[in-house]
Amino acid sequence: MGRHRVALIVLAGTFVLDLAVAVQVFGRRPSVFSKIRPEAEVPYEIGICGRAPTPTSLGFTIDDLEPINWIRGADTVIVPGLEAPWAPQHPAVLEAVAAAAQDGARLVSLCAGAFVLGQAGVLDGHRATTHWALAEEFRSLFPRVELIEHALYVDDGQVLSSGGMLAAADLCLYVLGQDHGQAYANDVSRVLVSPPYRDGGQAQYAKRRPRSVSGRLAPILDWLTEHLAEPLPLAEVAARAHMSPRTLERSFRAETGDSLTVWIIRRRVERARTLLEDSDLTLLQVAHAAGFGTAESLRRHFLTYTGTNPRAYRRTFRGAVRPSATLER
Repeated sequence: MGRHRVALIVLAGTFVLDLAVAVQVFGRRPSVFSKIRPEAEVPYEIGICGRAPTPTSLGFTIDDLEPINWIRGADTVIVPGLEAPWAPQHPAVLEAVAAAAQDGARLVSLCAGAFVLGQAGVLDGHRATTHWALAEEFRSLFPRVELIEHALYVDDGQVLSSGGMLAAADLCLYVLGQDHGQAYANDVSRVLVSPPYRDGGQAQYAKRRPRSVSGRLAPILDWLTEHLAEPLPLAEVAARAHMSPRTLERSFRAETGDSLTVWIIRRRVERARTLLEDSDLTLLQVAHAAGFGTAESLRRHFLTYTGTNPRAYRRTFRGAVRPSATLER
């Protein structure tokens, strides 16, 4: 039997980083890999397929591509993310992906590549993920797919998908471990200097601009933002807004998409994130400044909305430590 064939699909606006990660994990090993383990032969036959010449996300084009029909013989088909994932793809590409799925090929999408699998109709009835910022568009286009919005990657049997760009490394290393064992995947991760597994999901990276509100609620939203550290009972907020509690709740849902309680919690979590990143306050001080009152309340709500705890979040996002300081510890 021949080597496992991996078809990488290059489309207009393909993210170069996604493509490079997949090629590095499944393609020819760099010479430094021999310092870690001997490898007589790369375990995969990799083909980069597309309709040449194809412009990438960085503006340059790729001309040296296998034809689209190369996909039909692949054991694994990988679709990297791309700039405009909602744009209709060429029928020949979608037909080749659908045919590969019918033949039993493993389908892997990286970042926004899930939109291409969705267009090919191979995600219906499956669980999948994509970049967190594209969740609303994805749900609208593919209502028959169960979107796991904040996962770094999802393994749903024949179909696997990853979140934002660097989550491509997480999924590719996971696939490598499934094929050749975790020890082998760990050694490839050592070449990449990337962890073979990361805790948490995309929620800790997600950051959305609040929905713009210019109507009757605008003044009260401004006031709430300025007083997040204080207790904000519904009755008091309603009185300040000159509404009944029921009317306020109804208006809040209509204009912000959230209940008053959820809106306040979301803003407090965002305030806590900013303080964890930019200040030296203790966790208890952050809890008080953000309006949670106790460190336990901060931890519980922070975990719910970011998928990680405040201490771990601060380690990740506090900022770079000087290399010399790292070495001295």
